[in-house]
Amino acid sequence: MKTHYLLPLFLLLLFACKTETPDSNNESDLENVSTEKIDKLNKQKKPTKMTVGLESLRLRASPGEDGKQVAYLDKGAILYETGEVSDFTTRIKLRGIWFDEPWIKVKTEDGTEGWVYGGAVVFDMENPTMLANKLLDLRLRSFFGNELSEQMHSYRKLYNSATTSKDFSKVFAMGQQLRDTLVTILEKKINVLELDYEQLPDLFWVEEGLPGYETALVAEGTIYYLLQNFKKFKKLAHNTSGKEDDEFVEINLKVHASDSVEYFFPSWFLQTWDYGGHSLLGQGTHLDILETCDQALKKSDLFLKDIVIIKDQIISDIVGKHITYWENQEKISSELDSILKADLDILTNDDLIAIKTRRNMFDNPKANKIEVDHKSGMGG
Repeated sequence: MKTHYLLPLFLLLLFACKTETPDSNNESDLENVSTEKIDKLNKQKKPTKMTVGLESLRLRASPGEDGKQVAYLDKGAILYETGEVSDFTTRIKLRGIWFDEPWIKVKTEDGTEGWVYGGAVVFDMENPTMLANKLLDLRLRSFFGNELSEQMHSYRKLYNSATTSKDFSKVFAMGQQLRDTLVTILEKKINVLELDYEQLPDLFWVEEGLPGYETALVAEGTIYYLLQNFKKFKKLAHNTSGKEDDEFVEINLKVHASDSVEYFFPSWFLQTWDYGGHSLLGQGTHLDILETCDQALKKSDLFLKDIVIIKDQIISDIVGKHITYWENQEKISSELDSILKADLDILTNDDLIAIKTRRNMFDNPKANKIEVDHKSGMGG
């Protein structure tokens, strides 16, 4: 197989191996860069650091599946790119995912040089080089398609350039829309049931493609999903002007208090099995979050839609027909009384009527077929 060691211009543009600058976020205009300047930049650049993502990855003497094996590399082994990339890609299925990526010439920590398949390495995106950025872009395009990859690129650009609370609100809304589409593709393209646990793919590149989110296995470990990481969003909000986004993030940190990562069961609900559990009404969490939401909306309606969704979820947990409760009748009634006395503007007349009706039902939960006090094992 043919390999171009001096890459033609279009490959330089694609992989940027010969023109990487110390500032990897700014792409050079290669047509206007002299050979002398390229040589100088190559001497200054920091090589892309990568780690092996598979057990027993083959290091080859030349790019391609026919390249002579030089060594086996252990998972986690550190590699450094040398500035050479194959002028072709190879379609290979690794851990349940089809990749279509080039081969990269690397050097191991002991100085051994050879070629590895791009799809088998994890590249450092904390301080990304131009090669790392190009590999990320290529992987996202191969998996999600050009249109979605472009949308993810736009999202990252907005995420990284957000300077105001209003910018943050746009980032948050755009991320949610993208997430809904991406998880459908993840479910379609990765059949977790076909894989052993030890062979599950490392989807770090999906997380890098959609900052603020992290991948997780849900539905009893059968489906990949993207969850919002509010520690990351808190950092983003901290760096913007305005307090609206900071307050919005704090609400969500209360909603997802266990580890700051979005989950299907919020902090006012106790999960006791894979698909359910009991409401924690009576512990004060419902009132606390409602008051925090109310205070935020009195200051700004920038996140009105998202905050109202949270409020509606809390109301559903209070008045839902099939909700069961962890705490006893007395504690539940006490918190409901406090909610009704709090005079919260966020609660509509319909909300108040529903809460009052439910409160009256707790005077005799058994007669109203409401299960309470599961905490003591006496629920019913």
